[in-house]
Amino acid sequence: MARNIQRKKLRFSYAVIGDGQTELFYLEHLKKINNYGYSIRPRFFDKISIDDADRMIKELLDGGTNKVIYLTDYDTVVSGETKVRYNKLISDYKDEKHVMICETMPSIEFWFLLHYQYTTRPFRNSNEAEAALKKYLPDYNKSKVYLENDKWFKELIRDNKQDKANENAIRLLSEKDKENEYFPYTKINFAIDEFERLKGKA
Repeated sequence: MARNIQRKKLRFSYAVIGDGQTELFYLEHLKKINNYGYSIRPRFFDKISIDDADRMIKELLDGGTNKVIYLTDYDTVVSGETKVRYNKLISDYKDEKHVMICETMPSIEFWFLLHYQYTTRPFRNSNEAEAALKKYLPDYNKSKVYLENDKWFKELIRDNKQDKANENAIRLLSEKDKENEYFPYTKINFAIDEFERLKGKA
C-alpha cells in the first residue's frame, strides 16, 4: 500500500535493469534514437545476479519508480540453483503490475539475430548465438569500445529490421517447445512495446 501512495505523489518514472554491459549499451542507444524516458540500471554497466536484480527492483519500487523492466539472459538460468532462484523471482512478481521480466534464451545476441533471420535452432549459450550473429555483423564483439559506438546499433535497426525481429519473436513464442530447454526465444519485444506505450509519460 505504501508503494502505491508514494507513486501517486511523484512524477511518473520507469526504469530498465540490464544484467550486463551488452544490454545496457543497447538500452542506451535504443533510448537515444527513440526518445524513450526510462532510466537504466545499474549505472556502471555491472554484471548482476538474480539476487542483485531482485534487490534493485525492490529499491526502485520503494523509491517511487512506477514501472521496472528487467532484461536478462536465460542461458545461465536453465539448470541448477540459479533456475530455482529465477523461478522464485518470476513467482514473486507474477501479480505485480509494476514489474515486467523479459528473458532471452540464450542471450540478447539472439534478439539481435532475429533482426536478420527466423530460426528455431537450439543455442546452448551466448557464444553460439554470437557466432550466428557474426554472419550479419562480422565485427560484433562485447568490448566496451565496440558497444558504446552506435554504429552496430544503427546497422541492426536499419531498414525496419526491428519490426522483423518483433514478428520473429512473436512467432517463436507461439511455437515454443517446452520440452526443449534450449529452444530459443525472447521477450525483449514486449519490453519495447512497453517503452512505446510509455513514451512521453516519463
